[in-house]
Amino acid sequence: MTIDDLTRPRLAPWIIVHRPMADDAPWIVERPGENPLRVSADVGTLLSTFDGEADAARLAATLGERWTPELVHTAVDKFSRLGLLAGHDTPPPKPERRFVARSWTMVQLRIIQAGQVLDPVRPLLTRLSGRVVLSTSLAAILIGVLALAMQHETVAAALGRPLPLNSALAIWLGLGVVTLVHELGHGATLTHFHGRPGWLGVMLFYLTPACFCEVTDGWRLAKPRQRVMVALAGVITHATVASAVALTGLFLPDGDLRTTVIAFSIATYLTAAINLAPWIKLDGYLALMSYLDIPLLREKAMADARGWLGRVAFGVRRPAPALSRPRLAVPFGLLCIVFPFAVLSFAVTRWGHQLVNLGAVGAALKLLLIAFLVGWVCRKAFLVLRNARRGGAGAPRCTAVVALTLAVLAVSFGGIRVHDDRQGGYVKDSTGVVLALPPGSDPGLVRAGDPVVLQRKGLFLATDIGFAQVGGGSPENANVPAEALIPFRSESSVDAVVVRLEGVQAAQLDDVGTATVPGSTTPLGLWLLHEHVTSGWYTIFGKER
Repeated sequence: MTIDDLTRPRLAPWIIVHRPMADDAPWIVERPGENPLRVSADVGTLLSTFDGEADAARLAATLGERWTPELVHTAVDKFSRLGLLAGHDTPPPKPERRFVARSWTMVQLRIIQAGQVLDPVRPLLTRLSGRVVLSTSLAAILIGVLALAMQHETVAAALGRPLPLNSALAIWLGLGVVTLVHELGHGATLTHFHGRPGWLGVMLFYLTPACFCEVTDGWRLAKPRQRVMVALAGVITHATVASAVALTGLFLPDGDLRTTVIAFSIATYLTAAINLAPWIKLDGYLALMSYLDIPLLREKAMADARGWLGRVAFGVRRPAPALSRPRLAVPFGLLCIVFPFAVLSFAVTRWGHQLVNLGAVGAALKLLLIAFLVGWVCRKAFLVLRNARRGGAGAPRCTAVVALTLAVLAVSFGGIRVHDDRQGGYVKDSTGVVLALPPGSDPGLVRAGDPVVLQRKGLFLATDIGFAQVGGGSPENANVPAEALIPFRSESSVDAVVVRLEGVQAAQLDDVGTATVPGSTTPLGLWLLHEHVTSGWYTIFGKER
């Protein structure tokens, strides 16, 4: 950028300065591919006057006595560093991409501008009474909860009995459709308040498929209450759909269809509740950030938490707090730092158990996910040490912190003991009952005489229905019904390691179900290694003899 560009500043053509939507609303500076900036009225007005013709003295005279040429020069220099000004050597912004990988935990595919979907009904959305819609939705949610209570027997079946595989697929697809409606709810609410939603698409969010709708234009709304409504519109949409589905169940006859409908309603309610978590970038966090009227609340809280950790652990000088209440910001920031790891661990465990049952390819994918998770944690630890060193922490202090951390992990992994239970299934045939273990399982971990708990497992809960003992026969490789290893009824079959059971005690035993072989306690580290690493390795390469 040349001296002339700074002397007579011109706003870059791709920068949009949005005037307030109402008297109390903020000025917003929109930057392609970047978070929007909230600026004061003075700054917004100054940016609006950058036409490439007026110099600092003329701009100051136009803006009034509060501005001087020196202040204009200072502002121009700052705006130039932010990339808001046009110059002879200023590269244009990169075109918006449809595929955006913000990190390996958030990969987005932009499909369509939400406005193209909502513009045909924009006049209706802007005329609707927000209070009437909210009151109607809350009443529907209450009625839906009562409908579930009236169908408690079907609820119990939906929670604890295996559904047909096609029902599970229908629930999964239904949740995807509701998630899309959820995102349109955000866009529709923003449209109601005369805002314009951005891209609508699908993404992989912490290894979980999801949809998204960009509603950053909501920061232009005058009242925090309106921004809270935009943030919570998706949760309310989810809960309203769940309630309507629960009401539908009242009119269906007993059977798989009714159980599937109720299971879908429960899953939709749970999804709405999970979205309220404020420690990750879900609707609950957006609502909290909007209510407090603090942009980038999570990032600022985590910065305060890292500053506190740096002072306590490494003795470095704590930077100025990013938030006005550090005593509240630090605990919130620590939860924001830890919660993504918990979510990723849950996702890897959830998908890993299902993947390993698919054989060598699934086990390889599971090991790849675990490698990504471990690498992500190691990278975070490296960044902590690097920042501590840059902040002035000495090598002895950093070495001591690393040694103490490793010692705590060693004591935890070696001292905490967990039950090393074997998870599998059972199959009843004309000759008796056999225990089925996932392919690649080490047969030596199940010995003759070991107790076995026979269970009926649904989408959410498992119920003990019988007991048995491992027989004295040799384990064999066999083909068993898939529902022995997955919580769904299915006509397909999978490979498994089977062993005969003896002394079966059960009042009424299903033909196929899940089973648990309670094991002895083992150190947490060995359990994690076997549960998530060696079991997958054996599935791919087999166990050495």
